Amino acid sequence: MKNIILVGIMGCGKTTISKLLSEKLKMPVIDMDKYIEKKYQCTIPDMFAISEEYFRDRESEACLDMAKLDGYIISTGGGVIKRKENRDVLKQAGTVFYIDRPVDNIVTDVETAHRPLLKDGPEKLYQLFDERHQLYLDSCHYHVKNDGTLTDIVNKIVEDID
Repeated sequence: MKNIILVGIMGCGKTTISKLLSEKLKMPVIDMDKYIEKKYQCTIPDMFAISEEYFRDRESEACLDMAKLDGYIISTGGGVIKRKENRDVLKQAGTVFYIDRPVDNIVTDVETAHRPLLKDGPEKLYQLFDERHQLYLDSCHYHVKNDGTLTDIVNKIVEDID
């Protein structure tokens, strides 16, 4: 089976949905942000402290690594789609699903303290969504609204990969 790749803004549900898909489909899951931290022995906030570009370079390298996988569920970081080369690599590496959750729902339950781009407050999330929504649409094979139950979303993704 091809890779299943989840993209979307932080807090949209990629991590939770990837775990549920893994259980349902008996496929291994890999979280790109955790992979990057392990590979480079550095936290993402520490990479951002160097510069966002420094982190994005590591992220692009991780995309190339993920493209070599087969049969994985890949949960990406929210900004992976900022670079066209990442969008292209991911689209070739598997079936890409854009998990689109209403920003109003995200700001009520996302912990911003550990999110480098949200250190200035949750209003930044609305700005990021406006900047990235079209990029998410450009990067995906399937656009999935995350405004129902998690079971509904997982079932929709499973239907689309069959």
